[in-house]
Amino acid sequence: MRLTKGITGFDADHLIEQDVRMFQSMVYHLATSEQRAKVRHFIDRPHFVYMQALVEIDGEMVTILHHRWMPYIAFAKLDEELSFAFLSRPQLHKYFPMRKCLEAATLNTLLEKDRALHSLSAMEWKNIAYFKSETIGDVMFHAWD
Repeated sequence: MRLTKGITGFDADHLIEQDVRMFQSMVYHLATSEQRAKVRHFIDRPHFVYMQALVEIDGEMVTILHHRWMPYIAFAKLDEELSFAFLSRPQLHKYFPMRKCLEAATLNTLLEKDRALHSLSAMEWKNIAYFKSETIGDVMFHAWD
């Protein structure tokens, strides 16, 4: 997967912010369609590069992430260190039309694997180095200061 300039939230002036209400609507549609799903709450911190929904599905808490600047969705669980362990949930993709639902294998790909493919700005690479981000998921769904 190619990371484009602005995906980190830095140098993103050319990108259009995704609509939080549309994201909430998609998550509620998932919950009303999947009888085993319940929306627990939404988290929207404007300084984060993603919007977040906590959903209980079949008794399991799943975090649904929507990138703030790009139409990307990811599914994750919080691990013991309060970082995301990305999940693949292909059965849920249908609830996020016109969004690209990313698989765990893609998000866990090492950033250095295809470094020349990415078109990130110098400022973005500097922040990646500073925060020691190693994977595509670390770069796309971060909470850098």
